[in-house]
Amino acid sequence: MTRCCVAVNRTNGTELVAIDGSERQLPSYVSFKEKDPMCGQLVINQLELYANSTVFDIKQIIGRNFNEIQINSEKHPEEISAILLKHVKQKIEEFQGSKIDEAVITVPSGFNQNQKIATHVAADLAGFKTVHLLKEPIAASIAYFVDRPIPSSFNLLLFDLGGGTLDLCIFKVEKNKFKVFANDGDSNLGGRDFDMVLFQHFEKTLEKRYKIIINEKSKYRLMLKCVEIKHALSSENEASFDIEDYKIDEFLRITRHEFEQICVPVLNRIQDIFIQIFSKTELTPVDINKVLLIGGGCQMPMIQLFLHKRFPKADHFCDESPDGMVAIGAAYYSSFLMNNSSNSVSKKDSSNCSIM
Repeated sequence: MTRCCVAVNRTNGTELVAIDGSERQLPSYVSFKEKDPMCGQLVINQLELYANSTVFDIKQIIGRNFNEIQINSEKHPEEISAILLKHVKQKIEEFQGSKIDEAVITVPSGFNQNQKIATHVAADLAGFKTVHLLKEPIAASIAYFVDRPIPSSFNLLLFDLGGGTLDLCIFKVEKNKFKVFANDGDSNLGGRDFDMVLFQHFEKTLEKRYKIIINEKSKYRLMLKCVEIKHALSSENEASFDIEDYKIDEFLRITRHEFEQICVPVLNRIQDIFIQIFSKTELTPVDINKVLLIGGGCQMPMIQLFLHKRFPKADHFCDESPDGMVAIGAAYYSSFLMNNSSNSVSKKDSSNCSIM
């Protein structure tokens, strides 16, 4: 949703690819300020200057009906996604030293048929000839268990909090076989909501304390500051930023506790999704043996504490790079497809890749 991540199968194992300079995650921002579209961090750095020619979070509206979205772009979502996929495809081909025609692309489990078709259209526009769609929770579970023994019988909850979507999936494992027992989610709930809580908090503070009204230009500057503060509060108990841009020589500060307090309404929305998913099964939270956390939002301590309180008897696992787990799982899946294809290539570096 907010970042692209790619993994490929190499002779020495699965590897994440640098697709934005030296970074292995490409912010899903596209700018049309130049003749040729630009993608990634460079677009974010210039966001306040070229906001009217920049598009982001396009995965949230791809494949939706016209009356379900607010249109703020002259291009179709499929075209925007195709630009990102084409950029990624080029970087993979540079890394692999060969043409890439086939890919596994992961999608939220809540994607409907129209959204899946639109994703195929975007991939086709980007130059991929063959595309396999894989649900993100399935990809993450593959990545987690590929090097771990699978218990004979247990219940797994996969909690995926990305930039713009929340996916919940309950797996029941019996005799080493996975079965999706129930899934639910919210395609309009994710890390962006926590950013917006901070944005509204600071917007009110600036107006009340300093009589500063946020205009269109300063809006995006403040949005980026809020993302930085959210990330800082995952490791620090307090974060701040200077407001010299508003001709004031002071800092606005917020503690982790304050942040968590103003995020209670968002956590309540997550709780509602839990109620929905458990209403579909006879299981209760105490029946969950393991909780697997993926997505960048899971790095927030409040999310980890939230899950520990609701599943106190379960083992909880959050990878150091939760964003990369889905791409890695998809790469293993692409390897499985190759090995089971009648037209499989040799086991050297393959022309398959996986895109999250």
